Amino acid sequence: MTLRVATFNVLADAYIGYGDYAHVQPELLVPHARMGGIIRLIDSLEADVIGLQEADVPLVRELEDAKNWKTFWSPKGRGKVDGCLMLVRPQLEVSNFSTHAYSDGSGHVLQILRIGRIAFANTHIKWASASTAEHVGIGQAKELLDQLGPEQPAVLFADSNDSFGGPVRQLVERAGFTDISGDIPTALVDQKLVDLDVLAVRGVSGRLIPHSYDIHTIPSAECPSDHIPIVAEIEINY
Repeated sequence: MTLRVATFNVLADAYIGYGDYAHVQPELLVPHARMGGIIRLIDSLEADVIGLQEADVPLVRELEDAKNWKTFWSPKGRGKVDGCLMLVRPQLEVSNFSTHAYSDGSGHVLQILRIGRIAFANTHIKWASASTAEHVGIGQAKELLDQLGPEQPAVLFADSNDSFGGPVRQLVERAGFTDISGDIPTALVDQKLVDLDVLAVRGVSGRLIPHSYDIHTIPSAECPSDHIPIVAEIEINY
């Protein structure tokens, strides 16, 4: 069975003040102004399963009301307004869903659901400097892999806050995952292209579906987030 899957960080309104968006049309930076565009972008991906990061309550409610998806939302802790959201097409049967709060007290979460024999995991790893010997992202990646177990066929969606070849993503690859996303730039930080986002598979085959977005202009009408989607097709056996 072939499934199309996708992942991206949708940029919660609460975090707009943390980035440099001087190039963005001011009307796009008004609270909730990007929501309709985010939903249109989601629909344009034609995916069966999507993992989103930084989803906030208004976006979750809008997607729930539309009834085009089974929605699975896991809010972060520590009073944060966003969380991780997985979207699954209604015709797909989800056999189990769980949320794991990382033990470091950061409020960040991991969510796992199962479709057939495949686990789909979605998370937003907390940023830390790669020069830190045992930074929080490494600890969270270890917990994620422990929750999945060593043999579970899985698809991983993540804003890893790490680049290809970095310590967090090395852990994922050593656990048997193939990082389909590789070193594809997905965001712009301090005017530098960065490859923060991960779509990785283990125990299933997958291929990247290329999409073209102008990263230097996002958030934009075409892509109303500061991350671009990663899209792939995977082959699974029930």
